[in-house]
Amino acid sequence: MITNTTGRNFDVIEITNEMPHNRMGGVGSVIESLASGFAAIGVRALWYVTDHEYQPYEVEAILASHPCVAVGSEAELAHFHAPVVHIHSYNHRPGLLDATGGARSVFTIHSLLAYEEISNAVNLHGAVMDQERLISACDEVVLVSEAERRYYHTLGYERLNPRVSVVANGIVPPAPVLARPRRNVLGYCGRLVPRKHPEYVQMLLAEPGFDGFEAMIAGKAFSAYARDLVHDLGIEARVHYLGWCGGARLEAFFNAIDVLVQPSTYEPFGLAALEGAARGIPVVCTRVDGLVEVLGEHAIYCDDTSYAAFCRAMERWREMDADALQAMGSAARARALQQFTNVAMARRYLERFMALPGQSLDTEEHTT
Repeated sequence: MITNTTGRNFDVIEITNEMPHNRMGGVGSVIESLASGFAAIGVRALWYVTDHEYQPYEVEAILASHPCVAVGSEAELAHFHAPVVHIHSYNHRPGLLDATGGARSVFTIHSLLAYEEISNAVNLHGAVMDQERLISACDEVVLVSEAERRYYHTLGYERLNPRVSVVANGIVPPAPVLARPRRNVLGYCGRLVPRKHPEYVQMLLAEPGFDGFEAMIAGKAFSAYARDLVHDLGIEARVHYLGWCGGARLEAFFNAIDVLVQPSTYEPFGLAALEGAARGIPVVCTRVDGLVEVLGEHAIYCDDTSYAAFCRAMERWREMDADALQAMGSAARARALQQFTNVAMARRYLERFMALPGQSLDTEEHTT
């Protein structure tokens, strides 16, 4: 085990396999926001990284840039103590909870793998079974949207664990992107997986009216299909793959684009949409799942999840005048900053921890 803290007793142990460093998806972003939220309200958290895919140099970078981190095996969890363990991991061994000393456990499901399997047309049977076992083993399950709660019910997971609640993700409030002339730059942010349809933004560049546009794509899991599509459409010079973006790179991405597109068929929460909305950037997306809960009516929605519907929505965006787009972006930003901040998320998690049987955290310490 490697750690950068001498502490052994905490309010909560946060178990994850992804930190805010070279992250694959949204979990590392949530960890980053939750850490700042907990710090703001005085919750002492240990960030325990296990079953990860980081290289040694990346582990060193994580330990150097984030306080109270330990990297080790499930068994080495026994070196630390907290009344609550909070699990974010997708990957875990069956004995994950064995070393937690009887602490109460909360499992946040950032996406239901049974629906990831369906929406991405991949075989995740083993991972789905692991997730179902952890659902059964934990004291409480947290989902990130009411849409996910409905899917949880549809899957019959209440028979595995009926104690389930919803805690929406939150972000550190960013500065707004200032109004500026249109640059004809489309933006996509998120994992490059089938259910998110990143190819739609590439295909759009070949449509009438978008021949003068470029696309910036921020995300990982680059596919041969996406590469071949860019070549087949002859748009190599107009598509810019940025890879994973965080910190200054993410800010540069949002400062460069005119609109953020999220044409997903399944979206448990919509973290990238929240990041865009919080900056006042117009969002064009499908009317599905967490996207609707995050954006409300302050987005340009596709009629359905097809590519044709996406094209029609993008044409509506292109035809909107600057004042209408500015008003929509301002309303979306106000909604984001009212409901989906890092501190709001941290307080909601603290409420869930304190509601567990036998918990009596010092609430005076955590209500500043």
